[in-house]
Amino acid sequence: MQLEILKNSVCKEEFFDIAYDVIEEIESFENAFDAVEPILKLIEQNPDVDFGSPGQLVHFVEQFYGNGYEEKLVQSIQRSPTSHTIWMLNRIINGSEGEQKKYYLNVLQAILNSPNVNNQLSSITKEFLSLHS
Repeated sequence: MQLEILKNSVCKEEFFDIAYDVIEEIESFENAFDAVEPILKLIEQNPDVDFGSPGQLVHFVEQFYGNGYEEKLVQSIQRSPTSHTIWMLNRIINGSEGEQKKYYLNVLQAILNSPNVNNQLSSITKEFLSLHS
């Protein structure tokens, strides 16, 4: 129900207020992690929406860092990268080291070969890659 509210309000002017209320409610659920994938799919389905920097949705999913959020994000990027999810991946890379960092850099690099990447996403990806080289 709460995710439907988010989905239906994504293009409304009051989205940020709605997102705050919805996420606050989802966080109270015992199975809150189950909302991570649908939220990432919402971002995928709305690539031109500004979800904030980082915004309520990112704050919510990032609380599961180290508990599976990262792989959900990788799967989302492999399905359909967006500027927001690429930026989220870069945030993970910034906090990673060693083999883990190499893995996420490879995911970032692979975006350039994705059939779903336009010039803007390619440019964003290259910019983040240049920061890590």
